[in-house]
Amino acid sequence: MRFIYFFLIVTLLLSSSSPAAAGDIRDIKGPVFFPANYTLLVILIVAAILIGLYFLFKFLRERKNAPAVPFIKKSAYELACQALLDLEVQDLPSRGLMKEYYILLSNIVRFYIEGRFNMKAPEMTTEEFLFSLKNSGGLSITHKNLLKEFLNLCDAVKFAKYGPTEKEISQSFDIAKAFIDETKQPEAKV
Repeated sequence: MRFIYFFLIVTLLLSSSSPAAAGDIRDIKGPVFFPANYTLLVILIVAAILIGLYFLFKFLRERKNAPAVPFIKKSAYELACQALLDLEVQDLPSRGLMKEYYILLSNIVRFYIEGRFNMKAPEMTTEEFLFSLKNSGGLSITHKNLLKEFLNLCDAVKFAKYGPTEKEISQSFDIAKAFIDETKQPEAKV
C-alpha cells in the first residue's frame, strides 16, 4: 500500500513538472539584428577627440606661458668645493669613521678629475688611474706626484685598515683642497 502511494505521488509530481505541460522550456530564438546606425557612436568619438584636443592645447598654452627656470650647471670645481665643505661639516674622523672619510675624500677628488680632465677616474683602480695619469698631459709632474701620494694614503686607510694620525687626516684634506684649487679651470674672459 505504501508503495502505491509513493508511486502515485511521484507520478503526479513528474506529470506536473513536465516541460510540455508547464511550458517552461522553449526553443532557441534566432539572433536579433540591430540597424547599422553608427551615428551615436561617431558623435561620441568626435566629442572625445575634441575634449582631448581642448585639454592638450590648454596644457601647451600654460606650459608656453610658464616662466622658464634657468638651469645653472656648476663646474667641476664648484661641485668639488661644495663636496669638501659638506665632508668637513660631517666631521667623520672625530666619530671614528676613518674609512668612510677617506672613501668620500678620494671620491671627491676622483669625480673632480673626471669632470675637469675628462678622465674616468671613479671607475678605475688607483693603479690603473696612476698609470693613465702618466700619459696624461693635463697635469704637471708636481700635481701627479701629489695625487699619487694622496691616493696611496687613501687606499692604505680604505683597504689596509691603516689608522692615520690627526696630522695625516688634516694633510689629506689640505692636499685634496690644494689640488682642486690649483687645477681649476681658468674662467673664460668675456
